Amino acid sequence: MKLIGIGTDIVELARFAAHAKALPEGPAGRYLTESEMAEALQRRNAATEYLASRFAAKEAVMKSLGCGMDKVSFRDIEIASAPDGRPFVRLSGRAGVRASEISAAAVMISISHGKESAVAFAAAVADDAL
Repeated sequence: MKLIGIGTDIVELARFAAHAKALPEGPAGRYLTESEMAEALQRRNAATEYLASRFAAKEAVMKSLGCGMDKVSFRDIEIASAPDGRPFVRLSGRAGVRASEISAAAVMISISHGKESAVAFAAAVADDAL
């Protein structure tokens, strides 16, 4: 397995409560894709946790790609869910270009949250790791 880069991020849930109340308007529109916004609206009762975990995941992905939000847009990274609930990453735009530049075939992601925080860990991996 060829590991190219890793990233982790942790955020406080309280920071995202106002984002959840403002849905579909407000700050969440700057970091969620259309698909993620639709899922956030479906999870209205757990929107704070959802928004915090997606934000942390996107930050972790940027770090695994060796860049920050000055190089890659939050909306160029989508965190989706497999039928079994496992999260996975879709890259587009500048995030996809950056992955190609560092020869990353995929970014693997793990997300968790507790009562007060959400955390994500991302690993950019090469083709032979999949």
